[in-house]
Amino acid sequence: MTQARRGRPSTGVREAVLKATEEVLGEAGLALSTKEVARRAGVAESSIFYHFGDRLGLLQAVVGLHLPVFSDATALLGRTEPGGDEPAADLVAMLTGLERFYFGIMPILGAVQSDHQLRGLLAGRDGEIGPHLALGPVGDALRAQQAAGRLPGGLDPAAGALLLIGAAYQRALHRYLLDDGEAAARVLPPVEAVARTLLPAFR
Repeated sequence: MTQARRGRPSTGVREAVLKATEEVLGEAGLALSTKEVARRAGVAESSIFYHFGDRLGLLQAVVGLHLPVFSDATALLGRTEPGGDEPAADLVAMLTGLERFYFGIMPILGAVQSDHQLRGLLAGRDGEIGPHLALGPVGDALRAQQAAGRLPGGLDPAAGALLLIGAAYQRALHRYLLDDGEAAARVLPPVEAVARTLLPAFR
């Protein structure tokens, strides 16, 4: 049985903690220390657990800051009305948005992968949260395209979603590991080339 939360949190604590968490992960790499987050945010460590429950809840909230980028990208894919853009241009815009999302949350994904306790918390949530949830919206967008007759009926939306997310994630991962500099630009195929290569699968 958990102890009931008491008292009223200070205004702005949640926002300060989220900002400090992104700073800590960006500077410390894989380590997520709530003590350091609290120090950086200028709050009591207990306030982190008051607002977010545990470290996984804190990371989930930070991911939420980046979700508008993900939603905008999937909205591009989900458009069913005829538009002036070529399908390849739509795909480039969508892949670029997904890549921005994954690049933004890469430190969070790294923290979960490297921390046994965080992985245990994630596994204990029975699929309620996790990176797999990105597959649903992208798959739904592909189904909408199928229903509108813009994609072939034989396309497997779940497999298509995995291909698109995988391509965006891999570009984001390589950019992150190579400090998003000249090396990344040199070794990665342009997103336009990725889109052209994937497009026949979605004809």
